[in-house]
Amino acid sequence: MNRNRLFYLDAARGLAILLVVLGHIWETDGLLPVLIYSFHVPLFFIISGILTAYSGRERRPLKDFVLSGLRSLILPYLFFELVFLVISGVRSHFDFSSQGAHIYDCLLLKPLNVPLWFLPTLFLAELLLILLLRLLRDRKLCALFCLALYLLPFADGGHLLPDAAARLFLASGFLAAGYFSSELVQKKNPPPAALAAAAAACGILARHNGKTGIYKLTFHNPLLFTVCALTGSFCVIFFLKKFRCPPLELIGRNSLAILGLHIIVLRVLQQILGLRTDSVPGGLAALAGICLLLAPVCFILNRFFPFLVGKRR
Repeated sequence: MNRNRLFYLDAARGLAILLVVLGHIWETDGLLPVLIYSFHVPLFFIISGILTAYSGRERRPLKDFVLSGLRSLILPYLFFELVFLVISGVRSHFDFSSQGAHIYDCLLLKPLNVPLWFLPTLFLAELLLILLLRLLRDRKLCALFCLALYLLPFADGGHLLPDAAARLFLASGFLAAGYFSSELVQKKNPPPAALAAAAAACGILARHNGKTGIYKLTFHNPLLFTVCALTGSFCVIFFLKKFRCPPLELIGRNSLAILGLHIIVLRVLQQILGLRTDSVPGGLAALAGICLLLAPVCFILNRFFPFLVGKRR
């Protein structure tokens, strides 16, 4: 797999992690958070699905895939959760009851460092997709099965599914969307006018549907949720195919560290330094501060402890 050919996926991942950070900075139901939450997490899963197809991981021995996932996703998950537990514990004298959680919740896919839920969910979703591809041996049948799993959380009006399972099924659907559209993404280049029109339509629909989110299983209208997630994600991917953006590519290659540490830095900026982040200028200032403060941390992790961020070197 030629990583240089996939520059736009690194850039898309970089933009996605910046939107994740902004979503946690602006915790309101305003227009910008609504637009951000309509597609930023599905974008991550779709990118991962495209990369799964490009890498051909489904053809590798299952043992190698599992070990690779444990190294690249689960080990960083446990590391960043431990860092968060220690820092939060020092402040709360290791009494986590006030946060409505127990210290072992991270093993139940309910981390105290909430954004980390994405990592084990991605690992399990990729594993599920690989198993389905091998068991069903038919791409169309596998796609239909993934679609059925994706629809289950919407049909679960009685909330019989555990939250972790519902997130897994939703993630599997978006992962499959990326996997099965990988050839289309590689070959097609929609004109800018079409992308702009699709993005505008996505914004209008997202505003109409309100703030959604996979973690809290908030969808409102499932059809609008799905259309906005897919349209917004593919608009970003196709738009970033048209030109190189090295800063976004660099951020994308460090998205895991930013995911695991940005809440800690954000709380420092908000609670210790007193930065007001509810306004647009304040939120953008917080985003810039997080990026600047995490830049040396990412360098140290990449240089001396790459295994903690899922890298070999």
